[in-house]
Amino acid sequence: MKVVKTVLIKRPIEDVFTYVTDMKKVTEWTPASEIRQIGSGPICVGACYWQAGEFFGRRLEFTTEITQYEAPRQFGLKSLTGPVTLETLMLFEPSGENTRVTMTGEGEPGGLFKFARSLVSSMLDKQLDAQLEKLKRRLEQDS
Repeated sequence: MKVVKTVLIKRPIEDVFTYVTDMKKVTEWTPASEIRQIGSGPICVGACYWQAGEFFGRRLEFTTEITQYEAPRQFGLKSLTGPVTLETLMLFEPSGENTRVTMTGEGEPGGLFKFARSLVSSMLDKQLDAQLEKLKRRLEQDS
């Protein structure tokens, strides 16, 4: 399953990329209620994070790894654990003084979720819409 969503944010690309990749702020615009780095070091490809929160209508915990980090253009993550194998890629493009953010979520449900693939796809669609809308509100209220 693959879901692609786009939003235009009235902020410069550097501001948007910096906010999205600040892992301490992930809980402000995603369903994650807790996040912590596994190990230490700067944010970079290969860095891993443990997250917990309400995903797909239930509390889930999982580990993610940063797969792409190209400031200020690309940021990608993939889940290493959890009931849904998910890769997320965010592309950032300048649009005048604004930033177009395209978020792609692609993955396969596992465990009990694999029998409800279309439901999980619909839930992912709604979740990405909500995340991008919340991201837009957060960034535009600070400008």
